[in-house]
Amino acid sequence: IMNGFSTEEDSHDGPPAPPFYGQSCCLIDDGERCGRSAGNASFSKRIQKSISQKKLKLDNDKSVRHLYICDFHKNFIQSVRNKRKRKTSDDGGESPDHDVEVPEVDLFQLQVNTLRRYKRHYKLQTRPGLNKAQLAETVSRHFRNIPVNEKETLTYFIYMVKSSKSRLDQKPDGGKQLE
Repeated sequence: IMNGFSTEEDSHDGPPAPPFYGQSCCLIDDGERCGRSAGNASFSKRIQKSISQKKLKLDNDKSVRHLYICDFHKNFIQSVRNKRKRKTSDDGGESPDHDVEVPEVDLFQLQVNTLRRYKRHYKLQTRPGLNKAQLAETVSRHFRNIPVNEKETLTYFIYMVKSSKSRLDQKPDGGKQLE
C-alpha cells in the first residue's frame, strides 16, 4: 500500500480495501477483465450467489485485493435479480419456476377516484381517510399479487381481437359495431 492506495499486487491478507480513485472493477466478464472504474458496490456473497444461480459469465478477479464493482455491473446484476420467479399458469402451477420480467405499473398516476373505485371493486380493507399516496400503495400491493393465468388471458385476448368483439366498440344502443 502506497499513500493509502492499494495496488493489484498487494497481498490478499486482511479486509478488502475501500474503493479509491483509479481502482477498476474487480470482475472478469466473459473471460475479460472489466476496465471500468470501481464504484461503491462490492462483490458480496449474495451477489456471487445471484451470479451463479443465473449462470452469468461473471467472476471475481482473484489477483485484485478489493471487491468493488463498477456501476455498469451493479446495475446489470440488479436488473437480473429483479426478474421474479413465477410458476407457469398453464398447468396448475406445478411446473418448475421460470424467470419472467415483471412489468411495473405506476398506479400513482391514476386519479384518486379511480383508486377508490379499484379499492371498492376488490373490497380492499383500509383505514378511512387515506391520502392518494397511501391509497396508491395499497392498490399497487394488491395489483402485484393478483394471480393471472397468462395462457388463458392471452388466449381470450387474441380471440376477442380476432372476432372484433369488444364492449368498447359497441354502439350505445347495443347494435352492431362500427367498421
